[in-house]
Amino acid sequence: MIVTEEFFNVLLLIAIALIFARVLGYLFHKFKQPAVIGEIIAGILLSGLGVFVLSNQNYILFNYTISIPNINELFKSPQFIFFAEIGILFLLFISGLETSISKLKKTEKASLYVAIGGVILPLFLGFLSGIFFGYSFTESVIIGLILTATSVGVTVRSLMDLNVLDTEVGATILSSAVFDDIIGIILLTFAMGIGSLMDAVWIGIKIAIFFFIFLYIGLKIIDKILLLGEKLLLPKSFLSITIAILILYSFFAYESGISGIIGAFVAGAIIGQNVRSKNIIDDIKAIGYGFFIPIFFVYVGASLWNGGDIEISSFTSIFLFIIIIIFMSIIGKILGCGIGAKLAGMSKIESLQVGVGMIPRMELALIIATTAQSHNILIGNVAHIILLTTIILTIATSLIAPFLIKATFKNND
Repeated sequence: MIVTEEFFNVLLLIAIALIFARVLGYLFHKFKQPAVIGEIIAGILLSGLGVFVLSNQNYILFNYTISIPNINELFKSPQFIFFAEIGILFLLFISGLETSISKLKKTEKASLYVAIGGVILPLFLGFLSGIFFGYSFTESVIIGLILTATSVGVTVRSLMDLNVLDTEVGATILSSAVFDDIIGIILLTFAMGIGSLMDAVWIGIKIAIFFFIFLYIGLKIIDKILLLGEKLLLPKSFLSITIAILILYSFFAYESGISGIIGAFVAGAIIGQNVRSKNIIDDIKAIGYGFFIPIFFVYVGASLWNGGDIEISSFTSIFLFIIIIIFMSIIGKILGCGIGAKLAGMSKIESLQVGVGMIPRMELALIIATTAQSHNILIGNVAHIILLTTIILTIATSLIAPFLIKATFKNND
């Protein structure tokens, strides 16, 4: 095996990226903001250095010539992208692990109504916004999908501060976000493969078959496989078997013609119901959040500099587009989720609280944007603009949501 210089350059970049991501993530966490924002900014800064400062230059230090490789070329290298994509799989796998089927059943009706309303209206508003600003049908669908995604990490912290996390509203928000993510992931798979009505039908059939077969196999067989891993008297063998299941499910999902992230989520959801899963959740999170997931978010930030040049004359239009998208994302969730909650029998104030609690966007929105970019659904300046919009959307909704949540709960009866 020949290890190339590029490989070691990528490893060096990963080391630097992890340090930047952890430091900036800590700073944002200290100010009660999602650490993810700091990790994305780490990617923006590092890639910016590659564009404006360090780009294939040689420096003399103590009579030694130090060659600085092109950082942005390394960010686009297959090796770095490989680590970033593993981060996506771990992110969805952990999301599945933390999905409690028993808790979903307690608020099943309300959660489904809220999730469906919280997908349909934002999707429609995002799609219309894209069409209005001149984007193609497919690009507008992706914009709509980005608006459907919900991340309740910010909401959970706000609800905990108000001591209302364990109320009906809190439980409904948490459960709805899970359904919301599942629907969003499935719709993303449709968007990546649709070319005609028959394509849509065929993708739907494949998703249904995958869920039926692999949920059935998972519930019947995975327990025995995990038991085998537990009996192997080797350090962390149970963890190794779990990661193998994650990879296999992602592989078979991809080979089935649907997104590998669906396989990762399903694998996590199945293993999460197993009593033995408690033994490895901390280890999985350590691997994911300690290494692969920060690399993914750094890659998201770095991708901003790789989307093409934006003309100065376009700035006003782009700024207006971003403002409209943020507005539509907030209105879409408040009205869509709120109407769903009201139809499920919740009061007006509870429906408003649920709608506001579903406002934040984060991980899945970024996954949708980057996945669409990597599959060449979004290319060139369009990819650049939509990714920029998504990043600003995640930051804006994370800052706005806590204030709105506190305001709505002040009026609680």
